[in-house]
Amino acid sequence: MKNCTECAHANWQRTKSGSLHPSGEGRCGKKIELPQLPKAFYWSSQPYLCGGYINRREELNDHCPYWRQKQ
Repeated sequence: MKNCTECAHANWQRTKSGSLHPSGEGRCGKKIELPQLPKAFYWSSQPYLCGGYINRREELNDHCPYWRQKQ
């Protein structure tokens, strides 16, 4: 899916009353674990994930492989 509106992993900003915030902003809540490397390899520096910003009003560049319909 090229938008996160109905994704189960989407965490949308909400107003104090609990409704969706008009900005449409949110974050992807999908937990990603980095693979364990074989003992013969190592990370040259500690890897970290960046990003996670989503917006209900914007289309993604490509389909998300982790998109899952809300239940």
